[in-house]
Amino acid sequence: MERFNQEKQQGRADVHVHTRYSGFGSYSFISFPESITDPARAVEAAYRKKLDVLCITDHDTIHGALIAKKCAKDIDVVVGEEVSSEDGEILALFIQEEIKPGLSAPETIDIIHDQGGIAVAAHPFSPQCPSLGKKICCLKLDGVEVFNACHRDAYSNLMAQTFSPAKLARMGSSDAHSVNMIGNGYTIFEGRTSEELRRSILKRKTSFGGNKTPLSECMSWSREIAVESIRMIYNSMKGKKSQDILFSEIDKTTKKTKAIGLIGAGLYIGLQLSYFSGISGDIILNVKGKRKWIESNSYPALM
Repeated sequence: MERFNQEKQQGRADVHVHTRYSGFGSYSFISFPESITDPARAVEAAYRKKLDVLCITDHDTIHGALIAKKCAKDIDVVVGEEVSSEDGEILALFIQEEIKPGLSAPETIDIIHDQGGIAVAAHPFSPQCPSLGKKICCLKLDGVEVFNACHRDAYSNLMAQTFSPAKLARMGSSDAHSVNMIGNGYTIFEGRTSEELRRSILKRKTSFGGNKTPLSECMSWSREIAVESIRMIYNSMKGKKSQDILFSEIDKTTKKTKAIGLIGAGLYIGLQLSYFSGISGDIILNVKGKRKWIESNSYPALM
């Protein structure tokens, strides 16, 4: 791991964390909540894990981040968003307004900067998420995520650390989708506050630390999703109402869709498929990561 002057006070920031406001993801024909974490619980977990700064970066929304910031007392919370640009996902930190998805990466970055924000390439060489890849060398980014704890394959972080240009601040994060994952990866910076984090990124005086998220936590996350989905579908089918953002989305679906979701989530838990999906997922992502690593060696020098 990289280290800078040990005499300077060092803080830790998790710059990539999701809450239940990240909405739904999909794999093949299966749709599922990305996270069921309440923003207030995310803040509590970050404080408990002795982080100095927490950045909430839900997919294409700042709603969860705004709630988390209101809850924060003993930890700095940064309003952020993981923006789905047409070229790959970009972390927008220190923003005030939501940035719409689907724009080009240069347009997205310009909007982030117009708000006085920080633009960071999320998991740039991921084999599983939309990522910028080698485009990071020609975009006006401020930083790059060179350690993402949620990417368990042997290649994603290696590629990011090897091929990221020196002009970008090197950063780490958990990419947490559950409370237990928060703080697994983090950015090391000069100082303790969010403003000092911002300055460190702009001065390229950041490093990274942490460990890859254990497979057991990934399995636990998928089971949490299944259990919460069953609860919400059941309540919706019983005619109950709630202002919860995930419940509202489920409540709008057809009875057939709810029934299929209920059966699918029940089978997932009952047959303990989280073990199979976790192990097989690791294997698949390592294969995809290795393929990307081989391809990356044909890239021109990025430094």
